[in-house]
Amino acid sequence: MLPELAGIQATGFQLFHTIARADVAVIFGPQVFIAAISAFTVMTLYVLIARLALKRRSAELTVGALSAGMVNSANLGIPIAIFVLGDATYSVPVLLFQLAILQPLSLICLDVQTQRVGSGVVGALKGIATNPLILASLAGVIVATTGATIPETVMNPIEILGGAAVPAMLMAFGISLVGSKPLQHGNGRRIDVVLVLTFKLIVHPLIAWLLAAVVFQLDSAGIFMAVILGVLPTAQNVFVTATHYNQGMVTAKDTVLLSTLLGVPLMFICAMLFG
Repeated sequence: MLPELAGIQATGFQLFHTIARADVAVIFGPQVFIAAISAFTVMTLYVLIARLALKRRSAELTVGALSAGMVNSANLGIPIAIFVLGDATYSVPVLLFQLAILQPLSLICLDVQTQRVGSGVVGALKGIATNPLILASLAGVIVATTGATIPETVMNPIEILGGAAVPAMLMAFGISLVGSKPLQHGNGRRIDVVLVLTFKLIVHPLIAWLLAAVVFQLDSAGIFMAVILGVLPTAQNVFVTATHYNQGMVTAKDTVLLSTLLGVPLMFICAMLFG
């Protein structure tokens, strides 16, 4: 459990540092709306199908929806944006949307669904007040929007601690793979994983393409980046969240692994089609 706990704590520092240093103006560009609409659409469709057809309930549905809608916009998104278009700002709006909006909302839902807090408005407020990842996101938004200056003597240690988030998450993920295989027949979640992968790697980029090309009418570079950001694999944060709440761990683990393996060749296909 130590790698998981270290990953959760380090993620809090990473959330605060990333959001606090960001230019808030970028979140109002077309890419953030494309990311938000496509993510929420994919997550809603998954919840409807998984609830009606697979009879999944509550927190497991939320983890599955996150597996379908939350992309690895930091570890892969930023390097790809720099390599393909020479500008990391294309991935920053998606990163901020996920850190400042999608992840806090999902954590509130999971807190209520797992009965860590009460239901209703009071429960949601209690979830906000007691969840360190939500507090880190909110603190980062406050610093970024108010323009408050944090001394380097404070921010430097936060940056260093936040830098441990990815290694800790990868270590926890690697440990979870020991003795297990993706799409195992006995775990009862093979169909869930296939459904999530379909939404993540096919439906998500298709919706992003329609939004970028038809609704927002972006140029070729904007359309290409929207599609690439949509086809990015499931974020490691989803597995950390699943582990923290002990919900949907098999679905999250298999989806992170398989979407990463399958996502790379799909990016090459997208590059040939839209690049």
